[in-house]
Amino acid sequence: MSTEVKHGPSPTFDLEVTPGAFFCRVVGRYTSTPGWGAGGVTAFAYESTKPVKRMAELLVLRTAFLEWFREQYEANGGSRFDAAEQVHYIADSWVQGVGEPERDPRWTR
Repeated sequence: MSTEVKHGPSPTFDLEVTPGAFFCRVVGRYTSTPGWGAGGVTAFAYESTKPVKRMAELLVLRTAFLEWFREQYEANGGSRFDAAEQVHYIADSWVQGVGEPERDPRWTR
């Protein structure tokens, strides 16, 4: 699934868009613990009820968010390479099982 990405309250796409939309709302917060923040998705909606179409919707949302993240990272003084490294770090932790109690040795009691 390829994605045309435009940001803003009323983006104008080169492609013709169909009625309806799908979304997720990501919210972040500071914490009292140094070096830690807290965040998550507080609302979301799929357009479709079909799993294969929902997967496509997730890919569109992924690309839109990552493009926004990269643009903002650069606009606030970071490099494109460092933005990619931040994303790579998270994706690599999924593959390595970091943060999953059954696979992460830090969770051993």
